Amino acid sequence: MEKRTLLAVILTMAVWLAWFWYFAPEKSVNPPESVTTEQAATTETNKTVEEPKKASAVAMPAINKNIKEEKLDLKTGKFSFVLSNKGAKIEKANYSQRNIELSLEDGLFNSKGGLDFALHFSEEEFLKGSALDDILWNVERIDDKTVKFSTDLLKDGNDLRIEKTYRFSEKGYDFFVDYRIVNKGKNEAIFNSGMIFSPGATLGPKLDYSNRYNNLTGIYSIGDDYEQNHKGGGFFSAPEILKKKSGSVDYTGVMSRYFLLIMIPQQFTGNEMLFDNRADSGYRTGLRVDIGTIAAGSEAVRSFRIYLGEKDKELLGAVDEKIVAASDVSTLIEPIRYFVIWALMGINRLFNNLGWSLVIFSILTKIVFMPLTKKSTDSMKKMQEIAPQIKKLQEKYKDKPDVLQKETMKLYKENNVNPLGGCLPLLLQMPFFFALYSALINSIDLWNAPFMLWMKDLSMPDTVAYIAGIQINILPLLMTASTFIQQKQTTVDTGNQQQKILMYMMPILLLFIFWTMPSGLVLYWFLQNLYQIIHQYVATKLSKAS
Repeated sequence: MEKRTLLAVILTMAVWLAWFWYFAPEKSVNPPESVTTEQAATTETNKTVEEPKKASAVAMPAINKNIKEEKLDLKTGKFSFVLSNKGAKIEKANYSQRNIELSLEDGLFNSKGGLDFALHFSEEEFLKGSALDDILWNVERIDDKTVKFSTDLLKDGNDLRIEKTYRFSEKGYDFFVDYRIVNKGKNEAIFNSGMIFSPGATLGPKLDYSNRYNNLTGIYSIGDDYEQNHKGGGFFSAPEILKKKSGSVDYTGVMSRYFLLIMIPQQFTGNEMLFDNRADSGYRTGLRVDIGTIAAGSEAVRSFRIYLGEKDKELLGAVDEKIVAASDVSTLIEPIRYFVIWALMGINRLFNNLGWSLVIFSILTKIVFMPLTKKSTDSMKKMQEIAPQIKKLQEKYKDKPDVLQKETMKLYKENNVNPLGGCLPLLLQMPFFFALYSALINSIDLWNAPFMLWMKDLSMPDTVAYIAGIQINILPLLMTASTFIQQKQTTVDTGNQQQKILMYMMPILLLFIFWTMPSGLVLYWFLQNLYQIIHQYVATKLSKAS
């Protein structure tokens, strides 16, 4: 989620940097030597399945009409759970520290809701659900932190008993789900296709899913590589119904904007990932696990450690180091990101309003980066002033690149211009910008954080109305106008039409990119533009006065 949007921002910054390089001379480039590159072939099973293969026989659970539906309340230091014997699932999971419901209701994304930790015997059951998801299981409360569900079923002529046990802890963000399959029959039970284990199809909190930042995503680690699965097909391909990928699977789960639900095999690994890729279904991932053959009177046990909590590297690492990558935060910007969050929350202790805290924070960052900004602006103006001379040199020496390079450098020296002067200060600020972007996009502290007037939630666009189904957002319009004014202030009129076109294109490009971004991020950008406009206006007045 975050990486795709970061790419868009990086492209925007690249176009912006092109503004400073536009009038630089073309460098002579020697023709590259012929190089033959041999790429290693990689194998990946990624199939489109029109009709998932069916099991040899449908697993039919025994129906006990004497069992009543039961719901059990269970509390830990972090969560309040409600477990139901219908489907042997966690029906409700309230994150007590922030009073946030992480289990979503039935029907959302056409799913059954809750965190079901389902067990399926076939791909068909994985997509359509099985009878185990809807029947009433036997339930036994072992102690105040342990609940066992059990049921009997008939599969391939074998009497099986399925047990699902939840083991919670008092303090942690993790708990365990143990599956025990007992062969009660007289013949061995053969599981050629293994079993498919799935954590759930949804994860809270409930958000406005029309906004792209609120999307749910399937996650997994295969071959020690963390990956995400987004619904839908490629640009030229139709969406797949069932998507599969083979390999050694370390964990799987579901990621929402702020939280993670991860299922980690204990002392074994999965051998294939499955994804329900239908657009109108839940975000279910499945982990296929080898079971082999269970002899008569024997059993197979598979245990999973579950992480349920915030996308925080420290919390994830405390459970298992291999799931840290699921935090979806770049290692390069992580230290700056934590500083940004720490600073914002520190300022918020004084104002108790994250909007005003963001205003103060933007002023402080403007002061810190003011020397770099001034240097960048001055260098850009100098480059634009000598742009006509550079164009003349390019026309004069277009067939003599070496001479062009020499004469251009001479022109730079005579005018005391550094061609990197406009870009370098911006490049130095980019790590901070991306860290701030990451913090504002994924920080739960900004969720439902109001500011003032029409800005009701800094984690969402500041939509004030809809016209023909299109959001009308105020801050992106203000940011676009301020960007245009800022560029107008710092642009030297050389009569170059391409320069004028670029001056109009940049604000429009930013308008499209920032249109649905969280209003907190757009507010910060707008404030930075506003401060720069004021600073440039004052500097120009003082310069004329002197």
